[in-house]
Parts: sequence; C-alpha cells; structure tokens
Amino acid sequence: MVWEPVLHMMIGGPATRLDQVRHLRESAELPCITLQFLPLDSPSHAGMNGPFTLLETPDHQHLAYTESQRGSQWVSDADEVSRLARKYAMLRTQALTPQDSKGLLDRLLGEQ
Repeated sequence: MVWEPVLHMMIGGPATRLDQVRHLRESAELPCITLQFLPLDSPSHAGMNGPFTLLETPDHQHLAYTESQRGSQWVSDADEVSRLARKYAMLRTQALTPQDSKGLLDRLLGEQ
C-alpha cells in the first residue's frame, strides 16, 4: 500500500522519479505482487498514525512492526496485531483497485 503523493515527489530529480514509476509499473505485473495506491484526494485514511508491517512467522505467529519519528517497535500482543490487521483491511478498501493503480502508473508514465 502506497500513498499516491509519493509518486509525485521529485526526490533525485525527474529521471529518478521516472525510473521509479517504471519499476513500480513493471513490478505490478508480477504474479506475486499486488500494488495499490491510496488516492491523492484521500485526505484521511486508516494509516494516518504511521506505517506498519504485518508479519507471520514460519510457525504461524502473527507479529507487526511499527515506525514513528520516535522509533520503531515489534508488536507481539495479539489484540494489537489484530487491530493493525483490521486497519490494513480498511486501507485495502480505501485504496485504488490493483487495476486502477496500474492505470495511475500508466497515466504518470504517459505524462513524461
């Protein structure tokens, strides 16, 4: 899940941005990747409190990893991991579909 504004940032300059968008578009075609963008016109979303990663260990333990300006932490409390999993589910519904996300990348590449 990626917030669309990052696609418009010019960190590294226009050529770097174009390379990054091309790479994302190519990656979106891989069968093991589902790429979705939270639209630019989405002023609020379920991830506003910061990024998190959901993980499952080989022995099926569910964990999360969170980051903020004050640091990062592993989350193993089942209730908290469950809350983050529900937030992730909300993010998936608030984001563009995978097909619409590919269309967004195509439009950005067409603007070059």
